[in-house]
Amino acid sequence: MRVGYFVSETVTNLRRNLLMTIAAISTVAISLLLLGGVQILGIVVRNVTSTIESKVEISAYLRDNATQGEIDRLTEEVTQMPEVEDVIYISKDDAFNEFKETYEDQPEIWETLPRDALPASLRIKLLDPDDAEEVAARIEGAPGVSDVRFGGEVIKRLLRVNALLRTIALVMSIVLMIAAAALIANTIRLAIYARRDEIGIMKLVGATNWFIRIPFIMEGIFAALVGALVSGAVVIALNSLLFDRIAESFIFLGPVFEFSGGELGGVLLLLVGVGCLVGVIGSSMALRRFLEV
Repeated sequence: MRVGYFVSETVTNLRRNLLMTIAAISTVAISLLLLGGVQILGIVVRNVTSTIESKVEISAYLRDNATQGEIDRLTEEVTQMPEVEDVIYISKDDAFNEFKETYEDQPEIWETLPRDALPASLRIKLLDPDDAEEVAARIEGAPGVSDVRFGGEVIKRLLRVNALLRTIALVMSIVLMIAAAALIANTIRLAIYARRDEIGIMKLVGATNWFIRIPFIMEGIFAALVGALVSGAVVIALNSLLFDRIAESFIFLGPVFEFSGGELGGVLLLLVGVGCLVGVIGSSMALRRFLEV
């Protein structure tokens, strides 16, 4: 019977302050959608980083005047490194053919280029991409080597951009969640004010503090929970309507936008959990300030 009473009182409070309730739900939904976006962005960047790392290779570009002996010694030294899986020699002619294949649709780029314009190189494949920077540092400056390049710079830039975007979105999400908690508190304050006479009578006839408080707490949790469910539904819809279609249309982006059920489920649980927490905080703010029981 008490549960039925609490639910009835909660529904009554929500109906009396419908516009404020809708505003609170909308603010919670937007703030949690930003939080969900931060989580999805993290998954995407992790997938991109993993894809790039799996293809990380070191290119040791050789001087034009490098002797065959220097090239052979360098190849032997690099092959013996425990971090190295394979070493391939790329001649000037091979480098030109690869360049030509890359820009096959733009012949004006390579037609006027001499076949020996690009340097020969050693292409080094690693057992662990994390060793790229260390191995590149050992090769740099070796006899016959003019320059050493690897994909680590791309990964570092990507992680820096990801950290910046996540920080901005997280700060915005926190600000909006604070606003949502304040809106929930204000909604409950209006409900308390509208029922001040009834609350006074309940206190006179011996109603306990928690008996009076519970419907208002449920009101705040309900508003925040609905906002969390709305944001979760948007995340699921985006995954089905946008990310899945991107993965289908662009096969090379498939590994980037493919999310496992566990990853999506974790994001949804986070949104619901944070939403309930915002509701409890908003309710507590209102009860502590406006309800003296």
